[in-house]
Amino acid sequence: MMLLGIGCAAGQAPLSFWPISLICLLGFFYLLRFLPLTGRIAFQASGTFGFGYFLATLNWIVEPFLVDIIAHGWMAPFALLSMAAGMSFIWAVGAVIGHRVYKTILGLALGIGLAEVARGFLLTGFPWGLVGYIWSGTPIAQLGAYMGIYGLTLLTVFLCALSIIPTKRRDRIISMIGALCILALGWMVGMNRIVHSDLEHGSTIVRLAQPNASQEVKWHPDHSKIFFERLLSQTQAHPKPDLVIWPETALPVPFEFAQNLLDKLIETAPGTPVLLGALRFDGERYFNSILHLNAQGETVSVYDKHHLVPFGEYLPFEDAMSQLGLRGFVEFAGIGFARGTGPKVVDIPEIGKVLPLICYEAIFPQDVSGTTSRPEVMMQLTNDAWFGDFSGPQQHVTMAQMRSIEQGVSLLRVANTGITGLIDPFGRFTERLPLNVAGYIDVTVPKALSPTLYSLLGMWIVAFMGLIFNIICIFCSFSARRVDGNKEYD
Repeated sequence: MMLLGIGCAAGQAPLSFWPISLICLLGFFYLLRFLPLTGRIAFQASGTFGFGYFLATLNWIVEPFLVDIIAHGWMAPFALLSMAAGMSFIWAVGAVIGHRVYKTILGLALGIGLAEVARGFLLTGFPWGLVGYIWSGTPIAQLGAYMGIYGLTLLTVFLCALSIIPTKRRDRIISMIGALCILALGWMVGMNRIVHSDLEHGSTIVRLAQPNASQEVKWHPDHSKIFFERLLSQTQAHPKPDLVIWPETALPVPFEFAQNLLDKLIETAPGTPVLLGALRFDGERYFNSILHLNAQGETVSVYDKHHLVPFGEYLPFEDAMSQLGLRGFVEFAGIGFARGTGPKVVDIPEIGKVLPLICYEAIFPQDVSGTTSRPEVMMQLTNDAWFGDFSGPQQHVTMAQMRSIEQGVSLLRVANTGITGLIDPFGRFTERLPLNVAGYIDVTVPKALSPTLYSLLGMWIVAFMGLIFNIICIFCSFSARRVDGNKEYD
């Protein structure tokens, strides 16, 4: 079971071998047919499969601990194992509940699918590596515009189980053909959406600057000066853009103590509005923020990150964790970060209504949908240097691409070390800078599409899908019990 779980992770970036993921999911449900499925076995089988899946998908989780390997390196294997165990436990609990309610493998599958939805919300949520992301880069990903990544995940898990559970060969063939037809229909719908993808671009030139600041030396005084000079050079390069965007924590010191650096920015690129990421101090607390400097260098808007990274930006259960010696990993100047007020749309005259996102916030569909007005463009400032060079940054990008599909809105992504670029409303990069490259790109932003079904209804779509799948489970459960009863009568 664990090997099947590891194989299922092959569909996640950067490998993106979605057929292998489907084969492993089918194999998992097929093997369950030969087990005397009790609650305990459902828990063990689903937990083991999930542990393999998350162990492979979340392998990047060790990278932040290796930045300062002497201080934190010892925690790396424990972090990966505990994260994989925690996520797989959620799967296992969902599987047991689904099996006990419906007494069928299909009910177990529904439990796992709903557990995938639940982990996007439990304990502030962690919807990283949802099964639905295996479709990234395929036309089926476009279904996110109708059902979101939660719905796509639920559909994927449920269809795999539905195509494998019948005991009679004829019924199983019919089920598999039906599942393939649904898959083909989803592919065609996605292709049709992409084909009719004529986009109107604005005229504003937006420059996305990437300094290639590796995490190991990002805050070192000598190196931080080099990275800042790179950003200045990229900002003043000709031809002059209408707006420049710098990545997360682009300033080497908190914003309130950086006036000399800001003066240098104004002097270097006079008349150029800049959006930049910086630490901000209000006299008592630090915030991870995005600040908008207008053409005169005045601060006209501030956005503070509100969905913080547990253990990275704040310490859950602070008193208990401090006694275990974990406090230092999240501290900045002796304290953790404070939360902002929540998601909000800000007006940037050059490009319109903007939904700012800082790093981790882009993985939460519910946060992106949590504003009172619809943005014309989204913007993600991030520091993916924490995630290493392999799976972490690539998976983070696929989640940003899905947010664009879900909302039908372009996303400007600016990272310290990559991947920086423009994602159009169909989740496609039109321009990009790869990992570990210093440079900039100038882009014009496509206009937003009409509101997508998911952007209008959000989680109500997922709830409706869950209701339909529950009805199917009830019908299959009733049919299975009737067949068993007939066997006993005979």
